[in-house]
Amino acid sequence: MKITIKYLFSLYMVFCISLAIGQESSYEEPPRQENTYLFEVLNYDRQPKPPTYIYNRILQIHENPMTHWTSQDSLFYAYESVHLESFDLALTIFTRLNTDTISETHAKSLYRTALFKTKRYKVLSRYNEKTIKDNPSAFYSVKEAFRDLNNAYIAYQNKTFIPDSTVIFPVLKDPALEEMKRNVSPHKNRLVEIAFAIDSAFRQFTILHDDQDYILSQAFKEMGDFQREYFYLTNAYFYYSASRHYNKNDKNVVVKYNQVIDKMNKQRLLFISFKNRFGKVIKDRYRLNEDYIEEAEKQVFTKEDYIAPPKKKIRKDYLPWVDNSILIMIVLGLALVFVLLFIKVKN
Repeated sequence: MKITIKYLFSLYMVFCISLAIGQESSYEEPPRQENTYLFEVLNYDRQPKPPTYIYNRILQIHENPMTHWTSQDSLFYAYESVHLESFDLALTIFTRLNTDTISETHAKSLYRTALFKTKRYKVLSRYNEKTIKDNPSAFYSVKEAFRDLNNAYIAYQNKTFIPDSTVIFPVLKDPALEEMKRNVSPHKNRLVEIAFAIDSAFRQFTILHDDQDYILSQAFKEMGDFQREYFYLTNAYFYYSASRHYNKNDKNVVVKYNQVIDKMNKQRLLFISFKNRFGKVIKDRYRLNEDYIEEAEKQVFTKEDYIAPPKKKIRKDYLPWVDNSILIMIVLGLALVFVLLFIKVKN
């Protein structure tokens, strides 16, 4: 009898241990968001909304015939033309006016966009040199990032840009980067300063811009490499995605993009939504002339429109505080006790 009891007890313990090991091996750490403390990619605003002062003035000028417009009225018409992606028209108007009067940040951005989209890269370079502030204390400033990216477009236009050889941001190849401390707080971190400057240039050059663009694709790829080396996989995933957005035929960036995805999957990192973070460019989103403004219709749902999803049959859990594996062990334990009692009574 003692041998039987020991045998049954041993079987019970072996089953419990194997059940516990199996449960532990099947457990997987849930996906987590990567901590991008030093540098996080914020949402891009590639189709910025007209500020109130521009919006109101455009409504006002369209109440009068063009023959009665002042030069300032024409300037606001140029702003509207940029928002409507009529870049050639906008630039024609800008060239007839004194652009030195453009001082507000959004207005400057619209003028830069008109120059960029009409490939007036040299004029854009001179304008940036005149209007973007210098920062002598910076290792790499926003002005330098604008300059490097714009110079790449000039070289490409002049056919002096050598694919797969010319570097758009030479700072990213500077050996001094290896000596920089990575874990310094963001406002004192030179690597963060470089990332911020380049990202700031991207935010201007991507406004209302969805066309295939070799230079911008290469620039985003360089930034992806930089983020992968010095910062975060999540950020690298974003910049490689942007690179693919502007040049889907670049096999090299596809390889890098897939490598980052594999690493993120292995580390069980959550992916940010590139689609939401990079935003869309919708044609005529801010049409202010003729009907003054063309807003997207807001879909209104009534009770008749709403179809309730089918109700799922949910099985009640009468013992919600007991884990399934524990419940199995309790049942088996009780069965073992019952067998032991049965053997004892029989004897």
